[in-house]
Amino acid sequence: MDSDKPSYVVPELERVKKTSLLPIVRHGSGTKGEKIQLLTNHFRVNLDSANGHFFHYSVSITYEDGGPMEVKGIGRKILDKVQETYYNDLGSKYFAYDGEKTLFTVGALPCNKLDFSVVLEEMVSRRSDANMKRLKRPNQSKKFNVAISFAAKIPMQAIANALQGKETIHLQDAIRVLDVIFCQNAVRL
Repeated sequence: MDSDKPSYVVPELERVKKTSLLPIVRHGSGTKGEKIQLLTNHFRVNLDSANGHFFHYSVSITYEDGGPMEVKGIGRKILDKVQETYYNDLGSKYFAYDGEKTLFTVGALPCNKLDFSVVLEEMVSRRSDANMKRLKRPNQSKKFNVAISFAAKIPMQAIANALQGKETIHLQDAIRVLDVIFCQNAVRL
């Protein structure tokens, strides 16, 4: 401890510079080492035009009585039904839905707030304790209310910048959009 400074003086902390994380730019392939075959789950992404925007919307699904829908896994079926039933009201746009509360489109929907009602007919099954076979009960239909509200506008240029190794403030948002699109397509396969 320094004898020059009183014991109650707190030393100044050195400020840490914020650094941005950027993807590594890779031009061509390596020149040293041994060639091997490698299987990965990565693939090249190319953008023809980065002039547009992804539009982020918040989704709220409730039962007909206004109670929140708490059943996991049914959100995609409900939004598929919205897409099928209200395609023209959605500006003839397709969307990517994360299965919970987020929806993305390329280009804006006709309004910042849209409300829809859909009816899902579900085949309900339950197990019989006697022989553990599933017993099918008749179709039960449920009505759901779906509210879609504008949340944010994400420039596609963020992806193009990241692919070129340039810094971008919307990178995480753009990656989330791509993740939702790829996951939705994988679910449909």
